[in-house]
Amino acid sequence: MKLKTGIIVGGVAGLLAVIVFWQLRPGPPPAINSATGTSLPPPPKPNADGISLERDHTAVFQRAFWRRPAPVDRILHAERRDWQVAGTGVEKWQWFIAVQPGPAFRDWLLKDNPFELVALPADAPLAPLSAPPAWFPAAAELAGFARYRNREGKYQLFHDVAQNRIFATDDGGGFAAARK
Repeated sequence: MKLKTGIIVGGVAGLLAVIVFWQLRPGPPPAINSATGTSLPPPPKPNADGISLERDHTAVFQRAFWRRPAPVDRILHAERRDWQVAGTGVEKWQWFIAVQPGPAFRDWLLKDNPFELVALPADAPLAPLSAPPAWFPAAAELAGFARYRNREGKYQLFHDVAQNRIFATDDGGGFAAARK
């Protein structure tokens, strides 16, 4: 009888030790912004409407352009919105960014043209922008910029040649939630 009691007490003590260890374990190391060497904030949580808003300049730049900014690429503004549906993932997404590019990034984006952007004539009508942030130029101002878009017409890029600024936006459908 004493042996069974000892086994039970030892099992309960072991289980409690595992629970305490689990609760006190350190979390994952903070993400580091490669451009500044500082810790990144945790990923944004969706608001009451299911929209998560990302304003970390480097994170938005990387998602928009599939590369990291160089030290000479100055990100002026950046915003990414994800509309999330519980259990199914991101329903739709949208981003806006303003960059004062370094020469290498500008050449890569406009001359190497990895996104297969097509230059638009100055008199081409602008596709409407869906709820741009306040810092994104209005249609009247964008009309004076060199304009590009992809074949689908959603990825739009506006180059203010005089001030060496690039404004870009894209939006699309969602992504399924990761399988567990």
